[in-house]
Amino acid sequence: MIRSLAVCVVLLWLAAQAGAAQPVSFVKCPPGYVSGVVPLGPGNFAVALAADPQDENFVYAAGNFSGANRIVRLDLRSGARTSVFTCPTSVTIAGFAVLDAHAIFVSDNLHDRLYVLRDNNPQDGDFDDPGEARELITPILTNPGGDWTGTAVAIVRSAPNRLHLPAGAVLFQSEDGGTTRGEVLAVVNPLTGPAYQPAGDAFVSGFNYGGGLAFDSAGRLLVASSFYPDSGKVWVCDDLSGNAFIGPSEANLLVPRASATTQTAGLSALAVDAADLAYVAVGWGFGASARSNVESFPVPANPLQGTARVTTFASLNSPYVSAIVFNSTTRFFSPGTANGATMVVLASDPMYGNLDYLLTLKPAFPLAARHWRMY
Repeated sequence: MIRSLAVCVVLLWLAAQAGAAQPVSFVKCPPGYVSGVVPLGPGNFAVALAADPQDENFVYAAGNFSGANRIVRLDLRSGARTSVFTCPTSVTIAGFAVLDAHAIFVSDNLHDRLYVLRDNNPQDGDFDDPGEARELITPILTNPGGDWTGTAVAIVRSAPNRLHLPAGAVLFQSEDGGTTRGEVLAVVNPLTGPAYQPAGDAFVSGFNYGGGLAFDSAGRLLVASSFYPDSGKVWVCDDLSGNAFIGPSEANLLVPRASATTQTAGLSALAVDAADLAYVAVGWGFGASARSNVESFPVPANPLQGTARVTTFASLNSPYVSAIVFNSTTRFFSPGTANGATMVVLASDPMYGNLDYLLTLKPAFPLAARHWRMY
């Protein structure tokens, strides 16, 4: 869920009164994993993440870098970054997804817009040339207030899939209509002739405020939603009819409550690993009491029936996790995996200041015995 401006102003004032915040780290990790930090650099902060589909050593981050709102490409090994887009005043990024090095799709909550960034004028490695940032398609406005409150963005990577959408289709999560009218919009042919699927309507609707989008290995869609003081819900969508539209019997409330212990925790991030284990973040508290749990649950073989069992995977001393992404959709994240997937977590500092931390978690792989000596 997007942090409101009023809440942020109050919390930033409190943070200024309290002085330097405690650094963010994992305070509880499962056995068989190692944690790390990707430095963002002094004075920099991020608000959203996207995986790099072409290089597992990198992620894209949107936020304030070197005094300007940008999208940067971050090296997970060193923290080295390259600016790929400097946001003009007409573009504010709520969520985004990277198709490749030459196309990025952006949800702009502040200006009620969906954007496409195209590096084609010429292809020089960034999106800062005139005409390279433009509106993709006019959002469908269902909020009585007349604004479009977009959040997460996801790209369909392969076809066929269980959504019966073509590869390259873009999904946008909207919070329009409050607690019951949130929706996911599907845009097909986004680079050649963008159009909604179905025409003029949402792909699926009936959620509350946005908490993220993700796909399982079969191409089913998981949709997370959250609204304070709810502790978060996750639906799974499977187009059984094959009409590229999710009907009432094709969505199931897989997780009716993301936290079994925390009444006030709001779900804020969603990711799925290569083994179809899903991860969500729920956070609460402030200052020394701030905590976020990364909760986990398996996506069932028949996800339209029943609910999933949620357990706590890891904990951080942060009250808010903005994003969770994996650097690979094919590498496994289980302990002992050689060259396994890396979970990348973007978390706020305990005082809610603009001191966001980029943390990593990856499987530990035991080294083989060396220097054996014969006796």
